[in-house]
Amino acid sequence: MSTFPPELKDLVIGHMQGEKDTLASCGLVSRAWLHLSRPYLFGSVTLRDHTYEDFLRLKASRHCTFIPAIRTLSISRPQTDEETDSPFTELVSQLTGLPSLTCLRVFYVSWIHLSDPSLTAFISAFRDITELDIERAAFIAPHHLIAMLARLPRLEKVSVHTTFIEDEAPAREPLLLPPPDPPRKLQHVRLCMRSNDGDSFSPLINWIGTGPPTVCALELSILWSRSLPAVGRLLRALGPVLRSLDLKLLNHVTSHDVDTDLAPPLALSTHIAHLTIHIALRRFHAPNTPPHAPWALLAALPHAPAALETLTIVLTIDFMYMIGALDWAHFNAALRARARLRRLQFRVHCNHAIGAVAEEIRKRIAPEFVARGSVEVMLLQSGGVFT
Repeated sequence: MSTFPPELKDLVIGHMQGEKDTLASCGLVSRAWLHLSRPYLFGSVTLRDHTYEDFLRLKASRHCTFIPAIRTLSISRPQTDEETDSPFTELVSQLTGLPSLTCLRVFYVSWIHLSDPSLTAFISAFRDITELDIERAAFIAPHHLIAMLARLPRLEKVSVHTTFIEDEAPAREPLLLPPPDPPRKLQHVRLCMRSNDGDSFSPLINWIGTGPPTVCALELSILWSRSLPAVGRLLRALGPVLRSLDLKLLNHVTSHDVDTDLAPPLALSTHIAHLTIHIALRRFHAPNTPPHAPWALLAALPHAPAALETLTIVLTIDFMYMIGALDWAHFNAALRARARLRRLQFRVHCNHAIGAVAEEIRKRIAPEFVARGSVEVMLLQSGGVFT
């Protein structure tokens, strides 16, 4: 087998890339097979509470050869708590020297006590990454997250799902002065944030807006009305560069808020091809409900750019009859106004089994759109849906 042509070796090993036990066996065939299987075996590494010590021992060994193959590193709960960031900092300080690392994913880590030493250790280890994914993390304030992102100059994609204890941080903190410019190649931004005060977005959005208009994909949730002016300014700054937009509003937001702060800049984003909006219809949302979040982004739809090709509606409902609570006449009028729109997607979250939801939605779509485009409905049944 070691005499197989290189193309055939690549084909065989590539076909088994998801089967690590088999790939490990391939590495026993010959040195060539071992070399080819390394990127699939060690291209993605996850460090958990019970595995990271073994990984660090292997990494420190002079016989270690797999380090150059690591491109994605995931850190999940490395014995951290809300009292100190020392365990995480100690771990990160031992993760330098990963020359091929481009993607970092961090889960369930508290950065409430983020300090200069911990930030320095983080940047020293991960300065060259191009993709950062932070999930279920906690920071004191948005400025601490800015201090981290701003020191990753090669960052192209960032996804953050976090909670902030406060929306403002003391200006006297040396960690926060001054905030460097955003990464110059930042293209994809996904922010899902919650805070006690309600406007954790504005500091981050304003900071992103100070850089060159490079962001082509933007996802923001869950937005309070206080954050909308900053979102509108960012949309204006990005202008035709923006290609994909995903917005989720809190229920307190009204159609007036959207018309005032989002609709005008959205009309200037002439090259948006993919738009995602979120609509929540709960039992207290009757058809005559005042225009809160379930209708606010729907009201912004007529302002969507003519270049729109794909529209995704993320719909959260309790019962089937609530589908009829949507203003389908308004919705279909918006579809008719989008001549280039060819793909309509519904992602339906529900608390109870709703067997015929796809048929209920499809029969309400304007026939002229069905004739020219596609309508896709995905049912995601879940209990206790939060909106």
